[in-house]
Amino acid sequence: MISTSFSACGQDLTCADFKEGEFLIPADSLNPESYKISRKNGKQIEIDENGDEIKIDIKYQDDCNYILTYQESQNLDNLARYINKSGGIHIKVLEIKGDTLSYSGLIENDTLSYEMPGKLIKLD
Repeated sequence: MISTSFSACGQDLTCADFKEGEFLIPADSLNPESYKISRKNGKQIEIDENGDEIKIDIKYQDDCNYILTYQESQNLDNLARYINKSGGIHIKVLEIKGDTLSYSGLIENDTLSYEMPGKLIKLD
């Protein structure tokens, strides 16, 4: 009875809760700066610490697996073009704890397989 009452007080987030809203990718050993993320209708806007925006399309395979590709209408750097030519970044959700989603991102083509872990923190 106590555990039922306790679990009813907390809100467990699911993969679907990370499909739209405001988020933060915190700086870590792979990314020296944090990014604010805004997601809506299969689109993502990343804003870096300088206020620069990167626009990304999200193709959901299911709530917990999706592919990120950079929108071609913007001035893409060589890395972004390479990622798009490789089929995008394949994101797989590994775990959700509290307001934080842990994921693995995979960039893969004929000559490269690069996996990068990351975190996405729900702000709203």
